[in-house]
Amino acid sequence: MEMELEITVLVNTGLKEVQEDLKNKGFKLIEKYQLNDIYMINRDVDLSKLTKLEILKKCILVRDIVGIKKELVYKYKNFAENGDILEQGKVKCQILDIEKGKHFMEAINYKELFKIFDESYVYSNDKIEIVVQFVNNKYIFIEFEDNNNTYNSIEELKKALDMYNLPYNKDNYFVKKALIILEETIK
Repeated sequence: MEMELEITVLVNTGLKEVQEDLKNKGFKLIEKYQLNDIYMINRDVDLSKLTKLEILKKCILVRDIVGIKKELVYKYKNFAENGDILEQGKVKCQILDIEKGKHFMEAINYKELFKIFDESYVYSNDKIEIVVQFVNNKYIFIEFEDNNNTYNSIEELKKALDMYNLPYNKDNYFVKKALIILEETIK
């Protein structure tokens, strides 16, 4: 399993505003892509007996990074009592076709739980690379991941991101996009 250091924060302004702020602070847009995830869960799981985080831990994603690759993804996350992510990683299996991947999951007793549509904008400034995500045409997040093994801890990631004084909620560095969409789905 590929382990990672990553933080995700909720942006307090609109998409255009945060993109303009990044440009003004020396960041350049280096990539843009669409990521579509179908969260699937085994039909035998009794959702009423699990917390929402436990439900997410049982999901397999059928992921389409449009025009780039398609894959099945299992995300491993170990949570602290307050919801902070203590440890996380993922296992990926490349597939050729999203519909066939979904059909395969259904054949082994999985069902669709919810979908996430994520417009991702990758920004870099020679020091750090961050991804601004516009999720389900409603939420804006910044994701910062230690892709180059530069940082030794989550605290170092937080400090590095905080240096830029971007418009995000500094109360939570472990915003869970999937949890927000799951809660909306359940309502």
